Amino acid sequence: MFFSQVRNIEMQTYGSLVKILPKGLITIPKKLRLDIGLEENGLARIKKEGKRLILEPVDIISYPLREYSASEIKQFIREDRLSPALKRKVKKLLK
Repeated sequence: MFFSQVRNIEMQTYGSLVKILPKGLITIPKKLRLDIGLEENGLARIKKEGKRLILEPVDIISYPLREYSASEIKQFIREDRLSPALKRKVKKLLK
C-alpha cells in the first residue's frame, strides 16, 4: 500500500489530529475542507453537541437584502391580520 492510501484509510477510520493554537485556532486539513465544501474566506457555523463540535459551511446570499421602514412593517402586520369573519371560518375549519 502506498503512504497516501494508508493516510486516507487512517483519516477515514480515526480522523485527523490537529493542534489547538492560541485563541482556539486550528488548521482543518485540506481534504476535509474540500469534502464538506469549506471555502477560503467563507463562513461556517459551529455548534456544540455533547462533547463534539459540529462545523458546517454556510452559504452567503449573493444579493443585498432590503431593510424595511417601521411604517412598512406596520403595514405588513395590518395586512396579515384576519377579519373577525375570516377568523371564525378558519377556527371552524380547524376543529
